Amino acid sequence: MRKWLFYPPPNTAVITHSPNYPARFHKNMRSFSSIWFGAICIFVLILVGVRFELLYERIAAVPATPGHPPTLVPVEPVQLPFTGPDATEPTSSFAATALRVIRDTLNYDDTIYHSLKRNKIGEAQILALNQALKDVFDTRSESHPGDHYILKIDTTGTIQHFSYTPEKTPERPVLIVRQTARLSAQRLQLPLETRLETIEVTIVDNLFNAISIAGENDVLTDRLTDDIFGAVIDFIVDPRVGDRMGVVFEKMYQNGRFIRYGRILLAHYQGRVVDQLAVYYEDAEKNWGYYDEKGQSVARPFLLQPLSYRRISSPFSRKRFHPVLKKNVPHLGVDYAASTGTKVWATARGYVTYAGRKGSYGKLVEIEHPNGYRTRYAHLSRIRVKKGQAVKQHAVIGNVGMTGRATGPHLHYELLKNGRHINPRNINRQAKGEPLQKRYLPDFIKQRDTHQALLRRPDNHQIHLADR
Repeated sequence: MRKWLFYPPPNTAVITHSPNYPARFHKNMRSFSSIWFGAICIFVLILVGVRFELLYERIAAVPATPGHPPTLVPVEPVQLPFTGPDATEPTSSFAATALRVIRDTLNYDDTIYHSLKRNKIGEAQILALNQALKDVFDTRSESHPGDHYILKIDTTGTIQHFSYTPEKTPERPVLIVRQTARLSAQRLQLPLETRLETIEVTIVDNLFNAISIAGENDVLTDRLTDDIFGAVIDFIVDPRVGDRMGVVFEKMYQNGRFIRYGRILLAHYQGRVVDQLAVYYEDAEKNWGYYDEKGQSVARPFLLQPLSYRRISSPFSRKRFHPVLKKNVPHLGVDYAASTGTKVWATARGYVTYAGRKGSYGKLVEIEHPNGYRTRYAHLSRIRVKKGQAVKQHAVIGNVGMTGRATGPHLHYELLKNGRHINPRNINRQAKGEPLQKRYLPDFIKQRDTHQALLRRPDNHQIHLADR
């Protein structure tokens, strides 16, 4: 049936017996197709002409400055902070407008590389950026979630500008710009405003809540309880309702935004069980520490606890009913209830003598300390040290878990003296800190009295110090 479109069917009135009929028919059809093709071309040319005429009228309607051709105005001007003979300038108005601006923030478990790939940056450009970064910034140890950057690339995908701001240290941003054919990087040091502040709180239930009500966060509380008073006050057991805490400390700001806490210059805990003053002092040799009112260090060979914990789930006992074995057995350590993953630190300096699984202890770290002392940290979910490694006091050695014979997440902590178990809570009784050198006492007393005077003022206040 389809051949009838070109050849008449048989038994019709149009029948020819001429042998030249097919050749003449094809020739006529080719002529007909040529006519149609020519008509289509003419129609397209007409449309193009109309389009150019409309474009010309639109351009003519825009007034131009005499002697200057029209230029495109960049949405965001490009500023090159580097100066010198190698610094490049945009060669044309188009070059200034062709930059694409990308802004991004690192997510949890993110990296700079993954972020750049997510924004479709080429491998060659990422490699060039990494080469420039490595001289001023360690991407593995210094990049964290919350860090943000601004990236500018041209129409060819070439990086022209990269600025990276760490969330924890925004005063130390990284700046990279293209100079001639290479990327050059530098680490900036921006000024921070230091404010000296004081707070005084009264304990109703615990110190964390008291400091929170005063408008400060848990970072300040952790530094007080763990870093300063960790060897002399147990803030789970010792505090009583009505105890007071006064603190003189620094807060760092950038453009009015709080960045982090600076030094804690003085802290005074006044309680029914313990009364302890701690004053920051740095001597001429840049050695610093915290000292009591007489100039004796508040540091001790051992910290009172190896982690920030919620409660003591099982104390040291020579005879205790075991919840798993269902019989009375000695419990020669202290069990601290804490969430899985809570950091566990060494209570004193020493060397790791064991790091691995060990029977009912589960994942265990054992550390040998000077003067015949040894500590054990059991039921860990993760071990962060290796056998033979030297560790400092307060160094993180693992994380809380419930490996081995454990009914819930907690840390089992043991302290031994010459192979004999002793109660860790009694380790610092009667212990005294190292005294400050006598030649520094006059200067120390002056600083102590100055900071104590701030706490005696009737209102909390801020003192703006010089930019650091």
